[in-house]
Amino acid sequence: MQPNKCDLIIKGSYILTQNEERELIKDGAVAVSGKTISAVGKRADIEKEWLANETIDCGKSVILPGLINSHTHVPMTLMRGVADDLPLLEWLHNYMFPIESGLTKDLVELGARLGCAEMVASGTTAILDGYMYEDVVGKAVDETGMKAVLGEGFFKFPSPFFKTAQDAWDVIEELHNQFANHDRIKTAVTPHAVFTTDPDQLAESMKLAERLDLLWQIHAAESVPETKLTLETFGKRPIEILKEYGLLKQRTRLHHCVDVTDEEIGWIKDAGTMIAHNPQSNLKLGSGICPLTKFIDAGITTGLGTDGAASNNNLDMFDEMRTAAMLQKGFLQDPEAMPAQKILDMATLSGAEFLGFDDCGAIKSGMKADIIAIDMDKMHLKPVYNPLSHVIYSAGGQDVCLTICDGSVLYRDGKFQTADVETISREAEKAVEWALKRLKNR
Repeated sequence: MQPNKCDLIIKGSYILTQNEERELIKDGAVAVSGKTISAVGKRADIEKEWLANETIDCGKSVILPGLINSHTHVPMTLMRGVADDLPLLEWLHNYMFPIESGLTKDLVELGARLGCAEMVASGTTAILDGYMYEDVVGKAVDETGMKAVLGEGFFKFPSPFFKTAQDAWDVIEELHNQFANHDRIKTAVTPHAVFTTDPDQLAESMKLAERLDLLWQIHAAESVPETKLTLETFGKRPIEILKEYGLLKQRTRLHHCVDVTDEEIGWIKDAGTMIAHNPQSNLKLGSGICPLTKFIDAGITTGLGTDGAASNNNLDMFDEMRTAAMLQKGFLQDPEAMPAQKILDMATLSGAEFLGFDDCGAIKSGMKADIIAIDMDKMHLKPVYNPLSHVIYSAGGQDVCLTICDGSVLYRDGKFQTADVETISREAEKAVEWALKRLKNR
């Protein structure tokens, strides 16, 4: 019997499939045809049944689905380290907003290229982004070969970027039209937060999301000071306002949800709304700790995100997974809280659902070939008793040796296939002088 033909076979010591049974395959291989996974199984079986144009043997490695970053602001890589050790509101109003009000498309594109390169090198294949000039963010994502949902951010009008609401709606619709037929890129409606916008404008933006059938994402209940400011401004808590204005829906994605009540968690569940957990950003800004296990136990789909590099200060999803697991164990004084499998689910399957990609997040036949591999032939990853444990508690983005999205190799053995990192690095250094000048003149 002649073997089936495929484009690529990937081999490794272990495969964390993330299929329905969460099957672990030892000495496994994956056959890829075009953008899609054709088969996954034991190495000997795949080699017998499939003939590939190319084979990548990852050696002592763990193969797993590409990681999905459910909340980030990719161009903020340019502000990495510009303002640390500050509370959220001071960090935003005295540092981020003054810098961002002077951003140009060229700077946003540079930051996006830098962030995309960082992510593919650390195993992230898909993101939900929110920022300004998202058309050029989309350009960077497209050329890098990743997947993304792009959200053009807006604040209360007039703002440095939009004089009127209609100006914002026009740009959001243009962005949607630009990527409407793209295989890897979608768009979202993206108000910044309740306290930086206006409830009536939020409601109007939701109508736009419904008309275009887009996700609607917003920062919500990120900290106690944010809640206090929202109460002083509108007389109600952030989640309460979202409920009152009919903004908790299945298409709604809430980021952070640190300062929430049990009643508000119930509202979120009943609406079918999803949340993104961003533990490192919340810790660094002193915003507090999201009651993650309450959301999970309630059956609320919960993704995992890095937030922007200015408040993290990297885009490494391995760091985020480890922090998410350990934070809840310590916070609840329960070592069984948020076990490794639940954490990996957040960064893969739940992330795919969060972004609205129903064909990635697992390694199984028929799914898109979004695949990464971790080089296990390193001192901090030996010996191997449980590959899943090593992925969550021991590995880091620097251990990724292969990143594939939609069947295309984006990064392999330290070499970028789609990003000019030398030029990106050189140009990124020049941005320092610009940012510091913005702060000096604020």
